[in-house]
Amino acid sequence: MTAKAQLHELLVALGKRAPYFSYKAIQASVNAAELELKNSSLKSYLSRAVKEGVVYDAGRGWYSRLSTPVKLDPAPLKPLVRAIEKAFPLLDFTVWSTGQLNPWMHHLIAKPVAFVNVPEEALEPVAEKLEDLGWTVLSDPDAAEGNKRLKPGERMVVVRRARQRIPEPMGRQARMEQVLVEVLLESVQLPIMDPHEAKNTVREVLESGLLQVSELQRYAESRGVELSDGLLIN
Repeated sequence: MTAKAQLHELLVALGKRAPYFSYKAIQASVNAAELELKNSSLKSYLSRAVKEGVVYDAGRGWYSRLSTPVKLDPAPLKPLVRAIEKAFPLLDFTVWSTGQLNPWMHHLIAKPVAFVNVPEEALEPVAEKLEDLGWTVLSDPDAAEGNKRLKPGERMVVVRRARQRIPEPMGRQARMEQVLVEVLLESVQLPIMDPHEAKNTVREVLESGLLQVSELQRYAESRGVELSDGLLIN
């Protein structure tokens, strides 16, 4: 069997163990199988494997058996986006909602909560304007305020300050790589869903389609969130 065929088998085996696996995991499998492949040759074979659809690029140093990118439906957030853009046409902001995660949840969210990320100096102006427009708004609440005042529903909005190192958004829509980290954090702080349910949802998303794991991990690390193989990342 050729080195290429052996590597193909190793990649398929890694993909059966976890939807995502790192270059280091591939190297370890190559060494365990006693394949005599230099790093330059391994990288060349992997590049070919991606082109041939054996595995798929999941960001710098990461690969996946999944081919179709995961997408969030931006439609439910269009009224909120329009309201903010009209009031603050030059503002840089992103949005996401717990309701967008329903396709991957075991218990569907009937009353969603929307989140808006804005620069710190815009927190109060945006919150006040949305309240004037009839939204129910919390401005950067802590756990105590959130548990007391957050009331999930179509008009519930939490305004948070934007963080550094977020994955590049799709227009105003936060990328799934950002949303997965945010939902893990928010579920601990706010009554949006059970933290265990949040972890299960993240697992479902990771298993359902292709994400850029390098960006997901970079943002998770910047927010102090640890992503382990318990979340299907090898």
